[in-house]
Amino acid sequence: MIFTNIKQVVTSSLLTNHLEEKVSLREKQNRRLRADVESVLSCREWIKTISNNTFDSTRILGVVAAGKGAENYLPYTIPKLITQISEIGMMADIVIGLNNGFECHSVIERFSFISHVQVIHLYTDDKLGNNIPAKIFNNIKCEGEPYYLSNIDYQNSQHRIFFVHQKEGEHTAGKIRVLGDIYGSLLLRSIENGWISPAILVAFDAESQFLVEQNNAFIDPESNGLMLMVNKFKNEPEIDILGTRNKFAVYQKSIVDGMKVLLPNFSEEIPPLQFFLDAVHGRYIGYQWMPGGGTLGKTDVLISLLVIISQRYPGTRSEDSHLTILAKHTGFIGKIFLDVVSINRTPSFTDMTIGEKQKNAWIEQIFRWTTGYQGLKLCYGVHNIKSIISNNIPLSIFTEPVKFLKILKGRDKMNIKIVFKKVKTLVIAFLTSQNIKKKSLEKPDILQGSKTKASW
Repeated sequence: MIFTNIKQVVTSSLLTNHLEEKVSLREKQNRRLRADVESVLSCREWIKTISNNTFDSTRILGVVAAGKGAENYLPYTIPKLITQISEIGMMADIVIGLNNGFECHSVIERFSFISHVQVIHLYTDDKLGNNIPAKIFNNIKCEGEPYYLSNIDYQNSQHRIFFVHQKEGEHTAGKIRVLGDIYGSLLLRSIENGWISPAILVAFDAESQFLVEQNNAFIDPESNGLMLMVNKFKNEPEIDILGTRNKFAVYQKSIVDGMKVLLPNFSEEIPPLQFFLDAVHGRYIGYQWMPGGGTLGKTDVLISLLVIISQRYPGTRSEDSHLTILAKHTGFIGKIFLDVVSINRTPSFTDMTIGEKQKNAWIEQIFRWTTGYQGLKLCYGVHNIKSIISNNIPLSIFTEPVKFLKILKGRDKMNIKIVFKKVKTLVIAFLTSQNIKKKSLEKPDILQGSKTKASW
């Protein structure tokens, strides 16, 4: 009897301690989120005040981080983006951040011959810390005064492409690090020095294309999805951030205007988990993040979000999910435009990683994103992020199965063979995701500190 009582006391004590630790952690996560939200709002208010809430409605600002391999996409995607912006009747200021010493001379040379385009080279000095934006200059020696964007420096060119050559260094590896230099140094400091920024900013990846796909119909490679995005943005001024729907594709080698590039092959099947993510992204709770490969927003809103993220979380590798979480809790109005897709490269089902221990490349892609999710979960708590990002199957799939089946059907004519094939794909996706989830719990991304790693 006495041993039973002792066991009950010990068990009760352990449960109480566990509950207290859980509550304490939850409060800490809530405080961190509130502090970040307050900083984002403060930064935006500063931008609006110093710019007198005035923005340039004639231009679109584009920002992309580029690393090794980007040379396979930029020769096609950047001219296409400029063409789309021209068709809208606007001009482009595109900032390409060359991360951690990466260079692509042939691509830059090619852009210098595009009519009505001015190419401007900028250079970062030493990055003193992983969360400290480096100063940016217009000369390779980084001498003189830092460079600031101007509204009068167009030299009769409709469009401008800025190549930010980020010096290789101890603190520079990773997409968020070069974005930190662009947003925290070039854009923010230019506004401080009188630059009237474009009202609209588009964030994208090197391989991104903005295309139209309505009701799972055929994707027209020549369609202008960006035009639909801008029109919706202008027609619904209450929207602060507008995301595309994610569309995975396996890329293949091709030649465009005599230059080797990689282009999406929409006829090739994509791996199981990517197939599932395509079906649920933007449509279901837990899959509502604004994709890094295609997000349009008010410039002051996106700058404020990414300045705070890059300076406080230099280890994040999921800046798009991070941005969406903060945007929601800050009260910014965000939507995902289901009729427009941004193309995201995925390995094929048979591709393997390079290295001593070869792995399925498509699984490693999802694993990297899942470790990012685990890092955000530890940072803000699952209770604060589950409506935006999750690794659980949406309940609505089971409560509204007909809707989900229509999404899976796409353009295929449904028959027993097709149904069996798609169900088999989903089963593989589910089983694989369980293994990835278990593995990622052991290696969550570390978002803060001197030892964070933002590259892969």
